[in-house]
Amino acid sequence: MKIAIIAPFASVNPHFEMELELAQQHLDDGDQVECFSCTGQLPNCDFNNTKDQQRCDECQLRREMGLGLLSQKVKNNTFVQLEATDPTLRLEFENVDQLIAYRIDEFDIGYAALSSLVSVVRDPEPDLTEHGALLKRFLSSAFQTYRFTRRLLQTQTFDRVYTFNGRFAAMRAVLRACQAQGVDCVLHERGCNKDHYELFKNHLPHNIGAINEAINNLWNDADPATRQAHGEAWYLDRVNRVETAWKSFVTEQEKGALPEGFDPQQKNVAIFCSSDDEFVAIGDCWRNDLYPNQVTAITQIAASLEQTHPDIHLWVRVHPNLIGVENQRKRDMLGLSLPNATIIAPEDKVDTYALMRSADITASFGSSVGIEAVYWDRPSVLLGPCLYQHLQGPVRSTSHQHTIELLTGDLKPAAKTGAYQYGFWFQTRGFPYQHYTAETLFEGKFKGSLVYPKPKPSLMKKFKQRIRKALKVHQ
Repeated sequence: MKIAIIAPFASVNPHFEMELELAQQHLDDGDQVECFSCTGQLPNCDFNNTKDQQRCDECQLRREMGLGLLSQKVKNNTFVQLEATDPTLRLEFENVDQLIAYRIDEFDIGYAALSSLVSVVRDPEPDLTEHGALLKRFLSSAFQTYRFTRRLLQTQTFDRVYTFNGRFAAMRAVLRACQAQGVDCVLHERGCNKDHYELFKNHLPHNIGAINEAINNLWNDADPATRQAHGEAWYLDRVNRVETAWKSFVTEQEKGALPEGFDPQQKNVAIFCSSDDEFVAIGDCWRNDLYPNQVTAITQIAASLEQTHPDIHLWVRVHPNLIGVENQRKRDMLGLSLPNATIIAPEDKVDTYALMRSADITASFGSSVGIEAVYWDRPSVLLGPCLYQHLQGPVRSTSHQHTIELLTGDLKPAAKTGAYQYGFWFQTRGFPYQHYTAETLFEGKFKGSLVYPKPKPSLMKKFKQRIRKALKVHQ
């Protein structure tokens, strides 16, 4: 096989190390591997959006050292010298709806650029005027990577292309270019824990339909005698703040703490929000047709319940991933003043799991709490799209009226089969590393060596000058 690894950046562990792992495994199998890397040509970088030259240099040096650890020399091609942005590329948009509708061929370039933009500014509704310059750079990066990859696949034959994640501007460009040329594109990401990586063939890791199929296939292929126990372990780990594949967002919460004024004698509905900037720019399958946003949803639900069921109290848990984030959507949520709702700030010590298990009904917008509630025998209502929406257990609302009916009715806990399946997938998915050894979620060694930006001898003097200058500043 002939393999291409298209990797605009090499600065982040373990994602660059995953690419080294994949390269070494293909070399072990006798395959031919080539890398295609940015050496500063792209107008922007998701992990260096200020285009800081030192970080750019260090990224390139880290790549050189890592590739040097492979068992044989791999050709490291730089992106061709990219020409100026094509005048046909649209760079200005009046609003986000216009942006996400923008496509070039079958490439959803508007979504790609928006995904990178919201990840930097942490705002699901970014001001396109305020962030216009950054948006233009992401659009240009996406467009140039798309054009480069298509030309590469038109002029050379590759059996498979690897790139990271696929959600962001340049990486989604690689995926769409491969799809346009009919070449398999495999996206790599974290697996079930720090010792595993995961691969997604020809689709984003967030593709709801494809992930549902993967969950069912993994469950059906597993040993019926052990799969339920593995699934249960995922839920127990989360309650116990065990960090496996990603950091826990509840470690700073006080175990067992309920909100002040929580009255178990009344009917309590706990609503768990998501950090919607993570999902707003994935694609149309994540568009919430039920409510335009979570603030509007809470406002409408509270108003309807106040009229028909004033005895019901809403407890709205704002996602802890929004700690330290500042945007208008968050300010609007925290600024809600509703007689029958309590808004719980992301940094509040209230225990997410104590609230979930104490409430009569839980509702969620895509947070994993929606499926976790099923495991803990709590009725669960979905108010938006999520990866587990097709699994048995949670009830997905189809209209605002349906939402009110579900929250006011006598909803019973569902069977746990879907919860076991989801937990099993998260607990076991992916492939074990053969050459990379993870020490933490963000640190590890490839073939026994830490991969770092090792200066070239010709650059050592320059690095020493920087160090001396830094020391002088701090004296």
